[in-house]
Amino acid sequence: MKTVIYLDVLLLVNFLAGYFLLLAAGLLAGCRAKLPRLLVASALAALSALILFAPELPYPVQILYKLGSGAAIVWAAFGARSLRRFLCAAFWYVTLNLLLAGLALLAIVQTGAPFVQTNNLAVYLRVSPLLLLVLAGICCLAVEAVLRLLGQNDPPARCIGVELDLCGSKVCLRAMLDTGCHLKDPVSCLPVLLVSYPDAETRLPAPVREFLDAWYRGDPPAEPPEGLRLRLIPCTTAEQASLLPGFAAGRIGLISPQGVMPLDRTAVAFSRQSFGTERYEALYGPDFL
Repeated sequence: MKTVIYLDVLLLVNFLAGYFLLLAAGLLAGCRAKLPRLLVASALAALSALILFAPELPYPVQILYKLGSGAAIVWAAFGARSLRRFLCAAFWYVTLNLLLAGLALLAIVQTGAPFVQTNNLAVYLRVSPLLLLVLAGICCLAVEAVLRLLGQNDPPARCIGVELDLCGSKVCLRAMLDTGCHLKDPVSCLPVLLVSYPDAETRLPAPVREFLDAWYRGDPPAEPPEGLRLRLIPCTTAEQASLLPGFAAGRIGLISPQGVMPLDRTAVAFSRQSFGTERYEALYGPDFL
């Protein structure tokens, strides 16, 4: 028996299936992938299936190819700024791939289509491409449904608007309450507003962006932007202890229906990691307000 595999169908099906699985893996790992990165990662997932047509490789090479291609796909989608999140996303991506393969095999058993073709640890199942996409969509929808169900009893998060002065410019950000955020300015000993630089980058003045870009490259300027005083904020997490770059802002205020209410807080720190959501760009602790 000969099997005819249409290359365009194979690539399209793997692209869409990879998109759904990466979307679900991001939900489970708490990572937010921007659409361009998600599309690139899905394209890599589709191209990785072409190993099915290659001559049979030594088994160690097959293993290395699977590990390398999987890591590249997850890196393209979510990046690797946090090793823990990267490994978590990779784990869920692999798990969801196995779940999808199990559902497809179940469909084969139920429909009586016995054909399965394997090569270089790539599996070709003789099922309808539409069925495979539906199963991938079911995996994604099931993950979202479970997360929504488990999150029904969670207390509503408190999000506020804050306005701060940086380099003479007003910067408006959305901040979320984080009960585990206890950063303090070592100079004033007052609570600090923690801002995600990747999430808030487009809202910051150019001198602040240039300084932080140089800082993260490992080549910080000798002087902070004009009008700002540099603050090094100690930060201890489950992964590491570090010093976050920050500034003593001219003013930090709470945006309310009555206007901007000034707060007795002047320091802001910047994190290199994204918070993984579009709902807010900053975190504040319970003692910040």
